[in-house]
Amino acid sequence: MKMTGLAMLLACLSTLACHAAQPPSLLPLPAEVKWSDGSLPIHPGTTISAGEGALEEARLLQTELAALTGLKLAGGKSTTGAIVLRIDTTASQNPEGYRLVVSKAGARIAAPTSAGLFYGTRTFLQLVEKTSKGWTARCADITDAPRFGWRGLMLDEARHFMGKDYLIHLLDTMAAHKMNRLHWHLTDDQGWRIEIKAYPKLTSVGAWRGEGTKMPMAKWDKDREGHPGNARYGGFHTQADIREIVAHAKKLHIQIIPEIDVPGHASAITTAYPETLPISDGDAGKGVHGLRGNVISVVREENYTMLETIFGEIADLFPAPYIHVGGDEVNVNAWKASPEHRAFMKEHGMKNAHQLQNHFMLRLEKILAGMGRTLVGWNEIMHGGHLSKDTVIMSWIGIGPGVNAARKGHPVVMCPGPHCYFDMKYPGPDETGHWWAGIVSTQRAYDWNPTITDQLNETEQARIKGVQCCLWTEFVPNTDGADYKLWPRACATAEVGWTPQERREWSDFEQRLGNHLDRLDRLSVNYHVMPSSALLDKGIVTLSAPGSGFRVVYTTDGTDPTATSPVYGGKPLTLDDPASLKHRALRTNGRMSRVITGIERLPVANWSPKVVSTELKTVRFELENAIDASGTWYLGFHYKRGAHKIVIEDVGLLQNGKEIARDTHTGHAGGQHTDNIYRLVIPKHNAGDRYVIEAKLRSDGGNSSYGILSLEQSSYQEPVATAETTMTTHAGNTPGKACDWNRSNFFWSSRGGRKGDTFTIGFAEPVSCKQISVQTGKADSNQDIILDGSLALSADGTTFGEPVALVMGSGTVKKPAGMTVKALRLTIGSDQNSWVIVRDPKIK
Repeated sequence: MKMTGLAMLLACLSTLACHAAQPPSLLPLPAEVKWSDGSLPIHPGTTISAGEGALEEARLLQTELAALTGLKLAGGKSTTGAIVLRIDTTASQNPEGYRLVVSKAGARIAAPTSAGLFYGTRTFLQLVEKTSKGWTARCADITDAPRFGWRGLMLDEARHFMGKDYLIHLLDTMAAHKMNRLHWHLTDDQGWRIEIKAYPKLTSVGAWRGEGTKMPMAKWDKDREGHPGNARYGGFHTQADIREIVAHAKKLHIQIIPEIDVPGHASAITTAYPETLPISDGDAGKGVHGLRGNVISVVREENYTMLETIFGEIADLFPAPYIHVGGDEVNVNAWKASPEHRAFMKEHGMKNAHQLQNHFMLRLEKILAGMGRTLVGWNEIMHGGHLSKDTVIMSWIGIGPGVNAARKGHPVVMCPGPHCYFDMKYPGPDETGHWWAGIVSTQRAYDWNPTITDQLNETEQARIKGVQCCLWTEFVPNTDGADYKLWPRACATAEVGWTPQERREWSDFEQRLGNHLDRLDRLSVNYHVMPSSALLDKGIVTLSAPGSGFRVVYTTDGTDPTATSPVYGGKPLTLDDPASLKHRALRTNGRMSRVITGIERLPVANWSPKVVSTELKTVRFELENAIDASGTWYLGFHYKRGAHKIVIEDVGLLQNGKEIARDTHTGHAGGQHTDNIYRLVIPKHNAGDRYVIEAKLRSDGGNSSYGILSLEQSSYQEPVATAETTMTTHAGNTPGKACDWNRSNFFWSSRGGRKGDTFTIGFAEPVSCKQISVQTGKADSNQDIILDGSLALSADGTTFGEPVALVMGSGTVKKPAGMTVKALRLTIGSDQNSWVIVRDPKIK
């Protein structure tokens, strides 16, 4: 990444092309904004002045305005300039709050602290625009303060080393969005990224992997961009680098929270210093990422001496009051296979290995408290026993652990994977990344309430200290990739953390974000360009841009649209084959989104109290121009509001009055949706066919229920298939449910997976395809995944090819067009305690 320096970087904080009649797009949205007519001229004679305690923020604003406008404004210590910054303890009850008033005569920024002044200047810079009359700042009266005190972003630099320049760039981009916590994941199984002078082998050994090194090479790390094959790869930050980065963060009012991940994810420690490993008399098994030997002993005093020294150096480098110690995904099997750990458990009356982790965390709490630091950990640190009420819990698996922690009295930072894990894929078939927490769009990152008001009382809600987005970098090998994954989803997190819940609304944010992208351009951010959308309603296709500043280009001949392709002009399209449509968003600066193929369909019907009853009855839904092709279609029931859910027992599809498809199973659509998708196969479609849904449904106690029906054609092949496995089955979750193409159910074993267990799906006829993907585990979770396993394909149903390792329970095999597959097989590589879920393959 090319860095342009702080001055150039901060120049992006204002868009250069706002229409005079439209207020600037502020992001994050302030708590209260009152717009006024007119603007404040900014010219060579404009002055910036500062009251006592405000001089540093005034100087920074002076530098930023010079970079933005080219004007070198005079400054000094006074309160009479055109732009005045001053400390005023009455300006806000929140230490990070501020009051900003811009009139035609001048601008006044007041705040109780320098941090509040800094955030006031971020907003002021967003008011500055270039008009036909020159540089101006829009008149407004803004009273603002953040919703949460912790507005964070986590960067995993252990998997891929990004370097000092990228950290500076990231801090500046965060500051532009009023984010104030950088959680820096510095150590993991794939690398140790911080110099520790007392233990030099942590970096001389632990910071490098590949040819000629001792560190294990991750299966996902081969043939990655920038370090192909098994080439030596890595790096680390010297303590001088760290001090420089921390000093820059301080100027931007950002605390850096370092993470040293223990006792698991510790391959860098155990490789550099093998004496930290548990003594073992058996097979310790593999952890969630398929590694052995990545857990340190928690009963050997020498390890605590080592950790106290490491954390001592960490505390000296990072002035923030928090240190993160990880604690997630610990492979406790390593302790179960250790005689020293079994003896320790017996001596202390421990009933399970999770109590060993609790013992470890209690020791670390005391070590960090002696350094004036508070322990932060992932939600698994609550396993095995109680912790100090001061210990901060980060809820990542979902919102549930955060709710539990808040009820127990802990401060909580909410970062649930389905909303905050930006290593997950963006929507779209060609996006890369994890998928265990689902597809995380910018809207999904935005549309949630961290205080969980329906589950926590006011006292418990107050323990939710903030929010944080997280970028794990297994599949993010470089800085451009990191930017792409983070932004603009992190813009959404910034507003979730800053703006009052009642002020937040997706469509308004989406509109402002379209204009805000100009600022990201000037920050040299390689952000993800949101795609255009295509909606089909009653046979008519309408294309939509993702926001202002975009056009939509499209094709219908099978080629990918380019900047010179036809531009959608707003008139609906009538297409003989809507599936042939390809489109993409195009910004005025030439940046384009990925190509999107096909269309989305508007809801095909709805239910309301008029058709809902507590008695099971058949309800008919007419489908007007909703089906336009043969194949497999999925009908979804989606509750929207009301006091009662509906229960669906049976769904039939009629074509010209004759039943052609039926799916009989019980589904629920309410506050939670269960098995609410119904699979319907249309053997032959003809233009003009009339379709009707007949659904047997009832409510759960009253008729106050509203919802919609969606209908989507399957984008995957769904051939006739059978399945078999060496694992036993839990309840009715038989192997066949992993190939019945009803994606609301799955196979579920009734025991833990064992080394050598297989799950095989055979196809009645060979399937021609380009790619097959298989996901294990619960939807939007990493529970019950295959921890260590592989996926292999067979062309004849008997001989299987080279296996592909599963990563976080998922595997994909890509082949050239024309590949034929008769069977696929999952094989478990080592014993695991957790049960196994296998889902329907996705065949393209």
